[in-house]
Amino acid sequence: MSLAGSVRATFSPDIGIDLGTANTVVYSHDEGVLISEPSVVAYRTSDDAVVAIGQAAKELDGRAPGRIRVVHPLRGGTISDFRGAHALVKTVVDRALASRTRIAPRVIACVPGCATDIECKAVEEAIRAAGPRITTFVPQAVAAAVGAGLDIMGTTPRMVIDIGGGTTEIAVLVLGGVVAMHSIKIGGDTFDEAIVARLRREYFGIGPLTAERLKIERGYAGRAPGREPYSVSGTNMAALRPGKRFVDETLVGEAMADGIDKIARAAWSILEATPPDLAGELLEAGIVLTGGGALIPGFAGEIGARTNVPTTVADDPLGCVARGAGEILASPGLLERLRPHADRLTRWYQSLRIGMRESYSR
Repeated sequence: MSLAGSVRATFSPDIGIDLGTANTVVYSHDEGVLISEPSVVAYRTSDDAVVAIGQAAKELDGRAPGRIRVVHPLRGGTISDFRGAHALVKTVVDRALASRTRIAPRVIACVPGCATDIECKAVEEAIRAAGPRITTFVPQAVAAAVGAGLDIMGTTPRMVIDIGGGTTEIAVLVLGGVVAMHSIKIGGDTFDEAIVARLRREYFGIGPLTAERLKIERGYAGRAPGREPYSVSGTNMAALRPGKRFVDETLVGEAMADGIDKIARAAWSILEATPPDLAGELLEAGIVLTGGGALIPGFAGEIGARTNVPTTVADDPLGCVARGAGEILASPGLLERLRPHADRLTRWYQSLRIGMRESYSR
């Protein structure tokens, strides 16, 4: 990096933001992951003031008193609470750059492939709360592939499946372009909700944090690993009182099976849409899983068995999207090849005029 570039980076840093449904991660090419906070905001109900953001707000989820309202500003990869999203982005970026004397940063942010232009506009507004000098957007799947270390500029096709909190992004890339891409609103939150619903059918109520813990401790795809039952606390709905019970891993696996099946079917559909020559080369190149869902035991094996393509998990799968975004921003050649060339505001305005919901990823 030139001296001028170093000076500019010191006072106007380049950062990649993964504004995810479950976590918001900020990454710098020079310093790595600067911060990772849960995408959760807590309001005081009396005056609607924000009282906690990130990990502090997540710890209130499911256990806050009536005067506190806990929200997840993003659902399915898109913004559902604009004010909360603005507060979340501004706070996380401020915390990430707190030790710097800075001017407006240059920001690259990721959006799901299923987001409409209007939903992308909402993300753009939220990112603006951080006061960026320049903001660029890339599809999450592309950032995940770069963050996983895949050579997407070469002639060998690379396939990535990023399983986030709200969406799963699937893409096949070659020569710096997208051959096929698909996004479905199935992710970690889907698994949590399915576990809650499955236990409720047995008249036992649990909260979102307990469901997430069960997913992490006893979740799996494919064949059950054979772990001991896991003890959880909640509400015995039959006796109408607090209670404890042991949850067998097969119950958790059965609850998650439908979501896992939909992800596998989506991966298969992408392989069907890929030209035969490139699909054949994926037998050698394989599929790489990123995102928190990649850590579910047996997931890579299940995808490999269902698609007949060898599947592996990326190193540090949780940080791949933010890391990829930061690396794209740090590489002018890569940024020029991957960023959208259409004027986003023009496209957004046109979508309003003609009443269409145009996909950003296409």
